[in-house]
Parts: sequence; structure tokens; C-alpha cells
Amino acid sequence: MPAESVPPASAPRSRYGSCGGRSALARQTPSGTWQVKVHDPRNALAGHDGWVLLGVDWPSMEEACAATGLS
Repeated sequence: MPAESVPPASAPRSRYGSCGGRSALARQTPSGTWQVKVHDPRNALAGHDGWVLLGVDWPSMEEACAATGLS
């Protein structure tokens, strides 16, 4: 009987953590780069949902987390 093929585990497309004591999210964009947002509803730059975009266009999740301090 042939062994079943198991698809390789896909790389994570997002990561929750914290940054500066606030909830943060790194996520992959449709273009394949990474962006990081932090939840800070009191920040004047926050959108209607309370998230502030810290940066975009990092080539990997590791680089996005290192650049923003997301842990």
C-alpha cells in the first residue's frame, strides 16, 4: 500500500506578540512582504480600529519583528 503524501507545513503568515507593552501583529501582505501593526487606540495615528501601522515591505517575518521590536 503506498504511503500517503503529507503536504509540507506552510510557513506562518502572521504572528501576534507585543511591542512596547502593547499588542502587536506581523502579517504577510498579498505581495509577499511583511507589515507590523500595534494596537494603540489612544495614538492620534491609530485608525478607526485602534491599530497603528509601524512599517511595511520587510522581506521576512524575522526582519519585520527585529526592526519593530515585536516579541
